[in-house]
Amino acid sequence: MTDMTDTTGMTGTALSAPELSWAITGVDTAPLDAVPTLRFRLCVGCRGVESVRSLTLAVSVRIVATLRDYTAEERARLRGVFGTPDQWASGIGELVWARPVVHVPGFTDHTEVEVPVPCGQDVELASVSYLSALSGGDVPLRFQFSGTVFHSRGGRLEAARLPWDSEVKYRLPVECWQRMRETYFGSYRWVRVAESVYRRLDDYRVRHAYRSPEEAIESLLKLSGRV
Repeated sequence: MTDMTDTTGMTGTALSAPELSWAITGVDTAPLDAVPTLRFRLCVGCRGVESVRSLTLAVSVRIVATLRDYTAEERARLRGVFGTPDQWASGIGELVWARPVVHVPGFTDHTEVEVPVPCGQDVELASVSYLSALSGGDVPLRFQFSGTVFHSRGGRLEAARLPWDSEVKYRLPVECWQRMRETYFGSYRWVRVAESVYRRLDDYRVRHAYRSPEEAIESLLKLSGRV
């Protein structure tokens, strides 16, 4: 039976944890997923132990909105996320994009795994509204890691919690997000409404002989003076 030592201690502070390093080496689009997904390639390095037996990562993918500049048009489109111009200074901050859990198999020295980040169209989510508002440039991201690493040291199996400062930054080109949305959705965007609202919209469409909900919405926008 393998002897295992808990190296986290009673306070949760790692006493002899391996030294892990993190790097995002690239990103691509998952071609066959039911939900549009970006796959970030994460390289995990390890020093100070014989090998890593396994590593369970809880990943918090965050948008660090303060680390880029915005055009006047982007600021206008971001009012629903960060507020009006007078609220901008206090309203802008980090947005949680996704919280995937990744299992890393055993390795020595270093390994590479994929971190999947689902990318829906629900603009009620602050992250989707933010990404949809950007015209170009890049998206400053921060990947925070927590979890437990099982490793070998002196022939013994040990377990250690990841330190609180386990993280890596990455700048995602906005073009990558836009290309992914074009691949999955083309030029169309999904809007979720309650059934009662949809019935009212459809009734308006029928009464005015519009061929589609889109034509009905266009009509209502013109009546409101917004277009």
